[in-house]
Amino acid sequence: MTAVEQAIAEIKGLLAEFSPQLEGLKDYQRLNLQDDTQTEITASITVYERRMAALTTAKAALEALVADGHPTLPVREVSQAAYDDLKANAGTIESALLRFSSNVATGMTLDATGPEPK
Repeated sequence: MTAVEQAIAEIKGLLAEFSPQLEGLKDYQRLNLQDDTQTEITASITVYERRMAALTTAKAALEALVADGHPTLPVREVSQAAYDDLKANAGTIESALLRFSSNVATGMTLDATGPEPK
């Protein structure tokens, strides 16, 4: 199972877990509760609905990725002329790359000696 498939399964599990909790919160909302309690219930419902919407969107995107063939990405077949053109350009790019080098330091050492007297 790929990481994407595991994520889909995890999201499905979370949605299944959150669904009855949200339903219970909505049941509470219909009761004759004190104003402060009603405010807390409404705030909780908002959090659950936002999270479930985000999870549903993520699940749809991951399922679209799987439907598109993830994790493989096929090698594209092109005409011989197009392949030769790509190969020729790869050679010039490789050649141009030889004209550059990295400016990363080759070594750096720090010496933490004690303070010097004045």
